[in-house]
Amino acid sequence: MERSPVNSLLRSTQALCAQLCDKETLDYGIAYYCRAFSGLPDVNQFREVVVDDPTCVVQAYEQAESWFRDRELACHRWAPATGVATAELSDMLIAHGFKARTYTAMFLNEWVDLEPADDVRILPARAMREAFRATFVDASTPMSKSARETIADAANERLNDPQYDMFVATVSGKPAGRCALYQVGDIARVLELSILDNYAGCGVDRMLVSHALRLAKRLGMSNICTQVSSDDDVAERLFTSAGFVAGESIVEFERDSDTAVDASAC
Repeated sequence: MERSPVNSLLRSTQALCAQLCDKETLDYGIAYYCRAFSGLPDVNQFREVVVDDPTCVVQAYEQAESWFRDRELACHRWAPATGVATAELSDMLIAHGFKARTYTAMFLNEWVDLEPADDVRILPARAMREAFRATFVDASTPMSKSARETIADAANERLNDPQYDMFVATVSGKPAGRCALYQVGDIARVLELSILDNYAGCGVDRMLVSHALRLAKRLGMSNICTQVSSDDDVAERLFTSAGFVAGESIVEFERDSDTAVDASAC
């Protein structure tokens, strides 16, 4: 298996953006934008940012801000091309109200059979759209009903991509969580793992990851990766138990704004 999880993740993230967004290349990066879900950081962002000259970081910021503002949009997220920001870019974005978010890139190093959990059933989300939407009803971060519905609407749009296989877990017939496998060329990315609060610690997450990996194995995918928040020890332990190995870090910057819907799990 190719040991380049950062590049694989960045490539797959670009493809995820393209599911919902239009894009335009600017001098210092690529602007992804979407009016339909304008409050989601995932759809209005500036990616593949390259500022070789540290003295140009302000110019890069002003150009991107102006571009989004001219379209009556706000840029919610910046993502450096390499996944690691320069000190100058980091300082400038933080000074303008962005917060750094660090993720750990992980790649599958070995196939591991995870212990099954009782009463957990995994089904395709396309065939269970109502149950799929129900997996957005609670989360650890407080959020309004309308915000959750917006996130669910955007997630439902992603199901139109045939390379994006989303699964819903049920326990005794009730929705308990979701997880997806996204294919981009030879890359298979496990993402969007989310468990409803009532089913935390019941093995639902383990079963969802196992199901996604079995699909990747059947498809013969040679490069299987995921990313977790660097402070999410629970998620990292789960993926480690599934045969993943932690690699480099990815740093992105998200605007700290009360007007933006927090869709970082998407």
